[in-house]
Order: sequence, then structure tokens, then C-alpha cells
Amino acid sequence: MINQKFTELLSEKLSGEISAGDDQEFMAMISSNEDYKLEYESLKVYFQQEGETNENINLIFQQIKERINARGTKPVRRSFTPWYRIAAVFILGLGTFTAYKYFATTNDTTQNQEIVWKKAITSDRQKSTLVLSDGSKITLNAGSEIKYPASFTGRNREVYLSGEAFFDVAKDHSHPFIVQTKTISVKVLGTAFDVKSYEDELLTETTLLRGKVEITLHKNPEKHILLKPTEKFTLTHPVNSSAEKLNGDIYSITPMTYYDKHDKNAILETSWMNNKLLFKNETFSSLSLRLARWYGVNFVFRSEKLKDYKFTGEYEKESLTEALKALQLITPFEYKIQGKTIYLYSVK
Repeated sequence: MINQKFTELLSEKLSGEISAGDDQEFMAMISSNEDYKLEYESLKVYFQQEGETNENINLIFQQIKERINARGTKPVRRSFTPWYRIAAVFILGLGTFTAYKYFATTNDTTQNQEIVWKKAITSDRQKSTLVLSDGSKITLNAGSEIKYPASFTGRNREVYLSGEAFFDVAKDHSHPFIVQTKTISVKVLGTAFDVKSYEDELLTETTLLRGKVEITLHKNPEKHILLKPTEKFTLTHPVNSSAEKLNGDIYSITPMTYYDKHDKNAILETSWMNNKLLFKNETFSSLSLRLARWYGVNFVFRSEKLKDYKFTGEYEKESLTEALKALQLITPFEYKIQGKTIYLYSVK
């Protein structure tokens, strides 16, 4: 006679819904009955396999039947357990199990479905603002490119940046927002921050205005760096005694820079958002890269020592010639404009 209690407990065990008390009873039953134990072991293997779906259930049935037939040489006392009993137990347990697998598979399918990617690209002297499907707002600086999905799916909201952009991220604690650059990833839940990572620069910067971000270096993914509001993270290659070295890269965390300490809106790192180019004690080498994107030109240094000259100033609507002449008043140098290339020389 078939033990209905064992059948019910076996179904609950295989589907993962057995209570602690019933589990003790079930384990006692298979410990004292070799037939029960064999049936349980036969079915357990298939319920634990990953990736099984309704489409290959017939194959599973066939494999189980082959296992049962292979044990046909055992004593006749096994004959009281026909195939229909195994099938019935399997189907009964499969109810909850299949439901779980369906939703899990559906979830994975949603996450792994082909993503439709979009790109936004700005040329020199151009900025662009876009709103993502989650409501996050991105302002792209000149000479930048961002790749983002038409619609966010899966656990994370992920975008890829080359250049500079300011992010005002919509809050969604269940789906972190991640900005990927060539050297770091910046993970946030909802905040406002600036990320700068141009291909032609040997540094990457993240400046946090509000909220909290977590930075991970691609070369050292185990290390997580947390930024607080008004802090700036800078990753660069040259050795700097005031910075911390990490796998060949150098990073530092400093306060973000105010052009005027009395004006809390005059933030150097985000001044481009207000159509201003602010610089404070910045090397000519670094400033030339910003000027190149600001005016859509290229700078060529004919004197290496010029690269180390430092400047402080503010540009808004000045022409290229006006900007260069203003710099000459701070530190003398000569220049020659040929098309879109500006050659810089030391004063003879």
C-alpha cells in the first residue's frame, strides 16, 4: 500500500516548502526505509539541477524512468513502487518548483534580454542635456560621449562615459546607478555628481555635490572608496606624495574647489554647467585641454617649460584671442594661430 504521507512530504521536500517539523519526520522515514531513500535520491538530483525548464521535463521523466528500470534487478519487493507513483510525486512537487523556476527564469530573461543602446555625443564647444528612462538627468560637457540603454532593465542602471558629464540621478534604492569609465566605476543610489574621464587626459575625477557615491577602480575591484558631499576623487598616473598609491595608479580625495570662497556657487569642477570656464592655479598643460574643448581648437607646446606655468582666471564669452591675451598678462608667452591649431612658444 502506498504511503500517502511519504508522498506528500516528498513533494514538499523537493519543492522546498517543507516545515522544520515535517522535515524531521521525512528524514526519519527515509532513514528507516531504503525504498523511500532511493526514491528521494532519484528525484532530488533533478530538482537541484540549474537551468531546467518545462521544455526539457520530458527528458527528465525519461532519465528517471531509466534509473527506475535499471534498478529492476533488485528484489521483487521494489515492484510495489510503479512508475506512475514516481511521476505523480514528481508532478506534485514540480508545481511549486516550476512556479519558482518560471519567475526566476522570467526575471533572468528580463535582465539578459537584448538591450537597445543609445549614444549621445557632443563635439567641442557643445553641451547636451538628456533625461533617461528612469528620470535621471545628465548634462554632457564638450567633447564627450555617453552610452545608455533606451530603457533600464535588470538590477542595475548602468551607463558608459567617455569625457565629462554631470549626473542628477533619480532615487531608486533597489536599482543602483553605475557610471562606467575607462578606469573606474561610480555607484550611486540617488545623488548629484560630476564625472570627468577624457581619453586624452591622464586623470579621472569624480566630484560629489550631494548624496553619496562609491568608487571602484577597475584595477582593484576589491577596494571601494566612499565620497562625502563636497569631496573630489582624483585618479592619476604620475606619482604624488600626497596621494595614495593603488596598483600603479595614484588617487587622492580632496575638497572640491571654490573659485571664490565667498561664492558657494562658483565651483570649479562644475562651472562648465553655467557656461563658465573657471580655473585656479591650474597648469598650462591641463588648462590647454579644457581650452581646446571650450574653443574647438588644438594646442601644440613648442616649449616644455610652458606646460608647468600656472594660471587663475575666469572665461565666459571671451573669444579665443581675448582668452590668450589675458593669459599673456599673467605669464608672458607667444603664440601662433594656424587654422584650428595654436602653437605656444616661450618668450625669447
